[in-house]
Amino acid sequence: MIAIAGNPYAYLVVSSIMFCVGLYGVLTRRNVIRMLLATELMFNAALLALLALTSASRVGAAEGGVLALLAVSLGAAEIGVVVSLAVLMFRLRGSLDVYGLREGGE
Repeated sequence: MIAIAGNPYAYLVVSSIMFCVGLYGVLTRRNVIRMLLATELMFNAALLALLALTSASRVGAAEGGVLALLAVSLGAAEIGVVVSLAVLMFRLRGSLDVYGLREGGE
């Protein structure tokens, strides 16, 4: 596994900034695809923090890498499911606005 060079706490700062940007995107966007991208940014920030912390501990570096690889594969499967739901929503509604879901069926 590739060790993080230098100070791993710098990667934690980058991870927290990425998470805050993703949280802002989830809270302010109405489009499903943009919300998905913001959620994935938050997910990747959490994985970056996981890898930084496991690299700093030197004890579970291999296990942290395996866990991150498993999480990336689960995230890819989650993207496939959410995109297929977004396509279905667009076919039924003609829009990807999440506030349109509150209005009920047409």
